Amino acid sequence: MLKRCVLFVLLVQLIDKSVAVVRFENLKYELNKDYMHGNIFIKSQNDKYSFGADVELAKKVEGSVIITPHVQHLVKGEYHTMVNIDLDTCKVDPVMSENAIVRTIAKESTKFINFSLMCPYNPGRYLLNDFTLDSESPLLKLIPNGKYKMELKAHHYPTPGSAPIMLFMYSVDFELYAAAS
Repeated sequence: MLKRCVLFVLLVQLIDKSVAVVRFENLKYELNKDYMHGNIFIKSQNDKYSFGADVELAKKVEGSVIITPHVQHLVKGEYHTMVNIDLDTCKVDPVMSENAIVRTIAKESTKFINFSLMCPYNPGRYLLNDFTLDSESPLLKLIPNGKYKMELKAHHYPTPGSAPIMLFMYSVDFELYAAAS
């Protein structure tokens, strides 16, 4: 299932109390329906936008689960990669990642999820409840203003040497900038 959302605006406070705006567009996701079904979405409440997911996992996922975050920043008309790593969540807790951006996103997300970031992943309902950035978010210190492309993929390798099985893919373009207060 491929979903598209056109344009979203997220208002968050920066440390200096000026308003930062994140403008999202081209939200797309695909779930492997043999493993899961549900929705990934962005919602708005009182001019505050947040990420959410409500996904039902149909079967146990263990072995190796490789998560690949890919974040690119537009600089002088060209996209440059900030993050592009493979992280086996059956071996390394993303909260302990060597990459500061991955580690910070993982730590921030634990405030909003009802599941462990490490495998195995048992059948059941997995929720991401209203993930948002606030004025205290350390992520705002790591990511400069500008335009970005972000993609997150998850592949399952049930046994060593087995062919990868795509679990899900998520991508979004966004722009972060300081707005006039």
